[in-house]
Amino acid sequence: MRDEEYSRCPAPEKYRILAARADAWTQALSRLGLAEVETVTDPAGIWRRGPGVAVSGAVRLHPVRVDAVPLVFGFSAIDEVPGTVLVVGAGEPAVSLEQLPDCGCDACDSGSADLLEVLDDVVVAVVTGEFVHVDAGEGREIVGTGDSWSASNWDASGLPVEEVLAAARAGRSPYRVVRGQAWE
Repeated sequence: MRDEEYSRCPAPEKYRILAARADAWTQALSRLGLAEVETVTDPAGIWRRGPGVAVSGAVRLHPVRVDAVPLVFGFSAIDEVPGTVLVVGAGEPAVSLEQLPDCGCDACDSGSADLLEVLDDVVVAVVTGEFVHVDAGEGREIVGTGDSWSASNWDASGLPVEEVLAAARAGRSPYRVVRGQAWE
């Protein structure tokens, strides 16, 4: 990679495929009768903590099942091109589970297949009730989506991530937890 590839994104519109996939998920879950769709009027105000990008639009899917949690698609922009960043969240208020792309530069672009796979995995984890979000404060967070997880600011001095996730899934976590049941 050349250094200049780390600072450019000459075609941000290529990431609009993420918004199209979010729309496809929205339509599918609605048509299956699993969720009611809400176009959010205050997209910045639905998050527990801002997702790290300026969200200019959002759709919240309210599951029909009462003990399941809502799925949120927040939309932002790269270089002022709308619909090129997707933030996937869950809960009410929503916690951010994934931001796609995490970097839009040419050097970090591995292609749309990888991004769509991550998006699909997160949506499936929310809909099947396999996701869990643990917030230990001070920016220390863990997101579990089935068998995989990601952690922010989680150091080795604390409990192992797997133990924290197991406690959260069992309802025994001392931290703030967002999780829900399967939508069906």
